[in-house]
Amino acid sequence: MTTPQAKRRRLDDAAKTLHKPFKSPFRTPLKPALPPSEQPSTERPGAFAETPVPTKVRLFDQTPHPDISSTPRHLPAATPIRRAPKKTSPALTREIIQLRSDVQILSQALALATSDKDVDLTSLVDTWRTASRAAAEELFASTRDRVNRMGGVGAWKEREREQKEWRMKRNLEDLEAERARREEEHPAGMDMEYGYEDGLISEAKPVVEEVGANDDDSFTMDMMLKTLNIDLDLIGYNKTAQRWDG
Repeated sequence: MTTPQAKRRRLDDAAKTLHKPFKSPFRTPLKPALPPSEQPSTERPGAFAETPVPTKVRLFDQTPHPDISSTPRHLPAATPIRRAPKKTSPALTREIIQLRSDVQILSQALALATSDKDVDLTSLVDTWRTASRAAAEELFASTRDRVNRMGGVGAWKEREREQKEWRMKRNLEDLEAERARREEEHPAGMDMEYGYEDGLISEAKPVVEEVGANDDDSFTMDMMLKTLNIDLDLIGYNKTAQRWDG
């Protein structure tokens, strides 16, 4: 059996235990307070000695440096020096112009000499002259027959004179009618035009050509060509020899 003292001791221990504050089992125990002189420093003394400080490496130190002596140095382009234009003498300038003109003339002469246009033109002229002569011969045969039926060259010339007078008279009537019409439309300010029209009217008056009694009655090629206003030299007819030239 337990003694009363032991029982009282157990009761006292239980009472002390009940008077103690509640401590959570999940709470970490508090560290004992230390004096300021004994507080551990936050810095570890051996940290710097144990961990080496990394040296800073510069980017431009990693790039290889080119050899300055082996790389050609590009020098800036020098500004070209403008040379003053040389002064040419007037005599030299005139000579150059003359030579250029001579070269141009010689070039044109060479082009004309080697061109086939003259040959083609000569061929066309010969073709035209041959065709014109053939047409003149055919027309001359029929015209000569008509002249002979009219009574010869004298009668033919008289007929030509009458036709010429009729044409000139007709032109004169047309000019006078035109003058009268202008006078009716513009009665004033026609003095200057009158002089011009008077000259035309005087030129339009018929001129009578008398046929000589000793005229040859033969009708020739040159007569017909002149009546048709064809140049004898152009078509190549010789009046004296009464034949074609060439």
